[in-house]
Amino acid sequence: MAVPGEAIGDGIADLLGIEPGMVVQTRNWGLGTACLDGVRAVLERHRGGELLDESADEIIDVVLLCWREGDGEGEGDGDLVDALMDAMGNLDDVGWIWLITPEAGHGGQLASDELAEAVPAAGLVRTGGHSLGDGWRAIRLTWPPWRRTWR
Repeated sequence: MAVPGEAIGDGIADLLGIEPGMVVQTRNWGLGTACLDGVRAVLERHRGGELLDESADEIIDVVLLCWREGDGEGEGDGDLVDALMDAMGNLDDVGWIWLITPEAGHGGQLASDELAEAVPAAGLVRTGGHSLGDGWRAIRLTWPPWRRTWR
């Protein structure tokens, strides 16, 4: 389901399953991800508080991880598997990660084989996705069913 850029509004929270009071963390957020300029303010208003950054040590309900081809290629940087593993650090057992990446045909898109290898290598499973419009998509990643502890 594509969401036109100007229509994202409060619907982005529903699309991503973010409810008021959830603890949401952003990772790799400030690296030129232009489609996300207004998303942070909308999500903060919807959930009733600020989104946490990478330095947070709280238990996280949802992680928004922005990633493009070439991210993590700097000296000392890790790859997508490392970024996913870092994102899982404080993730609640029933939490999830939205991997936000350019759609096919847009600059910085991930190769499908990179994504197919990185997700299971990090110990996650792909459980859905949405187009965010303006050339971006969100891929939902969760713990595998055997790993989750249901409350």
